[in-house]
Amino acid sequence: MKKKQLAKLKKQFRPSFDQARHQLFREMEKQALALYDLPVKVGIKLENKAEMAIEFLGETTRDQIISVPLDENFIVVVKRIQQSENGLLERFSQKLVEEFASYWHASVRPNNANSEVQTETAAKEVQDAPQNVVVKDETVTEQPVEEVVIEETPTTAVEASVLDAFKEAIAKFPKFDVVQADNVVTVIEKTSKEDRLLATISTTEANQVTIEPALERKYKLKLEVIPVIEDFASKMPLA
Repeated sequence: MKKKQLAKLKKQFRPSFDQARHQLFREMEKQALALYDLPVKVGIKLENKAEMAIEFLGETTRDQIISVPLDENFIVVVKRIQQSENGLLERFSQKLVEEFASYWHASVRPNNANSEVQTETAAKEVQDAPQNVVVKDETVTEQPVEEVVIEETPTTAVEASVLDAFKEAIAKFPKFDVVQADNVVTVIEKTSKEDRLLATISTTEANQVTIEPALERKYKLKLEVIPVIEDFASKMPLA
């Protein structure tokens, strides 16, 4: 295969920025559990897309949810992850996890004592970002999470905002729409003949989603749509 063809093929299947960020969030959840026995859910704040929300799923006397502003440095690193830079996803996620784990007084598990060396390496790599990219000195992980103020939002408002954000994300894809029914939300494609079912998401259980063959056949498009659907499914159940 010619070099130009190979480069074109790699570019075609390169994850989008949102997909790379989604990978980072899922890796943070994985590392938090593996390194600190810390069950968390990580995502973008619905009311402020410029902040990352980290929710502790266990019992705590501190805030259940903390938020961290996403600065230019965070964006640069996600773009490097998007380029599939070797090992950066795991190392950077460990660095972020190390920062917020201390807020809930979590300590590293004995069999992961070498994680400090790994996270120091990740921090250095972030500082050594390519010179042609403007990177601020401060990093997202240096924000004092103890000082973050999280406003209490009524449950019904949270539910509405989660669903509205999902509808908005799906509406970006041509002819795609979201339909809410009893205990499920469906994603459909509007055609001239009929509405074609693409996916079904349970609103009573987390991560219960069915991807229909009609969506699976849209190979290039599904790489962008399915992560959006899975992220919404992870926020279930709705009350």
